Amino acid sequence: MRAFTSPSSRLSSCLLAAVVAAGLNGCGGEVAVGFGWHSGPHWPDHPDWPSYPDRPQGATGLFPIAGDICGQCTTTRDGTGPDARFNAPQGIGADDAGNLYVAEPASAVIRKITPAGVVTTLAGSPGVIGQADGQGAAARFNTPTRLTTDAGANVYVTDTGNSTVRRITSGGLAGTVAGSGSCGSQDGRGTFAQFCSPRGIALDRHGNLWVADSGNHTVRRIDQAGNVSTVAGSPGVCGSRDGKGGQARFCDPQDVGVDQWDNVYVVDTGNSTVRMIDEDGTVTTLAGQAGQCGSNDGSPGVSRLCAPSGIAVEGNDLYVTDTGNATVRRINLDNVTSTVAGVPGRQQIVLGALPGGLERPIGITLAPDRSFALTAHNMVVKLLPPR
Repeated sequence: MRAFTSPSSRLSSCLLAAVVAAGLNGCGGEVAVGFGWHSGPHWPDHPDWPSYPDRPQGATGLFPIAGDICGQCTTTRDGTGPDARFNAPQGIGADDAGNLYVAEPASAVIRKITPAGVVTTLAGSPGVIGQADGQGAAARFNTPTRLTTDAGANVYVTDTGNSTVRRITSGGLAGTVAGSGSCGSQDGRGTFAQFCSPRGIALDRHGNLWVADSGNHTVRRIDQAGNVSTVAGSPGVCGSRDGKGGQARFCDPQDVGVDQWDNVYVVDTGNSTVRMIDEDGTVTTLAGQAGQCGSNDGSPGVSRLCAPSGIAVEGNDLYVTDTGNATVRRINLDNVTSTVAGVPGRQQIVLGALPGGLERPIGITLAPDRSFALTAHNMVVKLLPPR
């Protein structure tokens, strides 16, 4: 059973999760929102596909939000629903007004999807790579990969190619939170600190940002004052070892998530595992076996993943995009892994009834009707999982 720092019992944990979900969504972490779907020239008409907030009781499946199923859709284009185009989107997050935000590394932009499915470019200029703060299209990014939001609809982005963490206001003004622009591992404040190809990012209930610093094989924290510290892992050392702080080892971690008990979950992509850092900084392995790519469901000693790359936290459950397997996996409180969507080894978008099909799912975020939005191939897809 996964260990929580407070409260100590599973019953108390469940009660607290219910309270938080009901009334404290603005306190930090991923903010829950809901999205409908839009029929269009490339989407078949499925009147039974549920949309928020009118989800039928017990409905499950994979449903379109924006983008389209097409073999070589490498264009970035604003539009509504299936008329919009994404170019290999990755990270995804949401604000409490019902908007989704998508990191599009190949085009060096951050996109926004309204609850009506209208897709616009929030910051950056498609195909123009650089490093510059500024308003909207004047901002420049280099391979932005993951993002998260706060209660004020500010978007925090790992600008991976620039080795920085950026902040975009709701009005599209981009600034730099931390990182010098060069690859390194130095702790410090703001732009005096260094990252190396950071990817995953999450916000905790205290206002701290957690970063999976992929190139350094470490997990870093940025406090509210902008101070960057290394919490776990050893800079530049790729490995797999449980332990406390610098004794632990990761290999190319690509995403992080935080629960309301201050546990931090790490998608340790290079090891094909999911790890947990507790409040004391001790790292344990929850799922997968280091160095073994597979798709087995089951307990930690049995379960296998293959190059997972995204995570969303829902109460006591973790939802992981298992990219190499083309699936979404769930890890429950007892650390038992199950497959929620997709068919292991089949990289293909198949919408509708589960298990459906996914192609290189990467980003995943939670919605208020307890559905999930995720990026797969060149689409943003809604997942209604079984309960």
